[in-house]
Amino acid sequence: MKNVAVSVNGTDASFEDGRWGSSSVSGAGPARVQREVRDNARHVAILGVPIANMTMDDTVDTIDRYVKSGTFRHVATANVDFLLKATRDDELMEILQECELVLPDGMPLVWASRIMGTPLKERVTGSDLVPRLVELAARQNYSLFLLGAEEARSKAAAEWMKRQHSELRIAGRYSPPIAPLDEMDHEYMLSMINGSKADILLVAFGNPKQEKWLAMHRHRLKVPVCIGVGASLDFLSGGYSRAPRWMQETGLEWLHRAYVEPARLAKRYVSNILGLARYLPLQLVTTKFQLPQEGQATVARRDAGRAMVLEIDGNFTGQVVKSFEDEAMGLLAEEWSLVLDLHATSYLGADALGCLVTLSSHTRKQRQELWLTGVSPSLRRVLKASRLGSHFRQAPRVADALRRLG
Repeated sequence: MKNVAVSVNGTDASFEDGRWGSSSVSGAGPARVQREVRDNARHVAILGVPIANMTMDDTVDTIDRYVKSGTFRHVATANVDFLLKATRDDELMEILQECELVLPDGMPLVWASRIMGTPLKERVTGSDLVPRLVELAARQNYSLFLLGAEEARSKAAAEWMKRQHSELRIAGRYSPPIAPLDEMDHEYMLSMINGSKADILLVAFGNPKQEKWLAMHRHRLKVPVCIGVGASLDFLSGGYSRAPRWMQETGLEWLHRAYVEPARLAKRYVSNILGLARYLPLQLVTTKFQLPQEGQATVARRDAGRAMVLEIDGNFTGQVVKSFEDEAMGLLAEEWSLVLDLHATSYLGADALGCLVTLSSHTRKQRQELWLTGVSPSLRRVLKASRLGSHFRQAPRVADALRRLG
């Protein structure tokens, strides 16, 4: 049996005799599990979408690394409207689940994560991110391409960027005629963007059009980082004003925007409120009222020949999720398929769900397999309430999953 020693943010964890767990949660009772601040969570699944748990500074650093890597990365900034559209649009849901980063562009997502006991570090909006990326690009000599928004506003946004950082390189701009996705001149846009050799592409088509356009061309775009930025270019151009800072920080920016653009946005926000009332409470309640188990969470690993079996015993949340994800990604890199045995899992956190969605996306891309087995009725309710009831391959027992591996 393979033995591994790891450290999680300064906390020693061990994998010994096929079993590992974090010493920081040893002896932790239910109350402590509920109170614990889980800053180590990499993703928090809300209504089926894995939201990246990072600060604005973390985001900028990550995008910097993405640019340096040179391979295509799709970044989305998701608010409540995004998530609710995804509940009705399977294509959009799949796209968001496979994005390299989905950022929490909305305070309701932060509030929901707190209620579920897996708090997102902060809101990261596209409107705040774009100026930071302009600063990053100017500092690192990266070039930007602006796609979308009206021509006058795209031009004004580019001029604002140059005023802020005269050394900034804008590789190009293009505002295509307004048309349905299937009627756009995709070849012309791809030729222009790829020919510009841009490092970062900002797409301002609005959701879900911008996400679907990027997903449609992810294998042809030769730009390392592609980000759907919605109305961010309009804000930079001065076409729209942002809410006062106090409204942004208290989650009332939507109210300001509805006041400024009542004809366009009032109906959307009413729909969003009704959608939240319909879908979100069930996930909050089923997650919050699970019964955590006393003691340290552990994960046992065994080689089953055709796959690696990981058995999760105890509360699947908190620091053990980070350790589990590191181990699971390492196994996938070694081309193992994974079978997760959850028969002894007493608590399934939104951070664990975010981890599992990320792993599931990775296995699909690499043509590997991820199976969940031994899912109890209580865990099944959490999966269903989180819009993930049919997302994962499931089998009653480990033996059943191993028999069905492709």
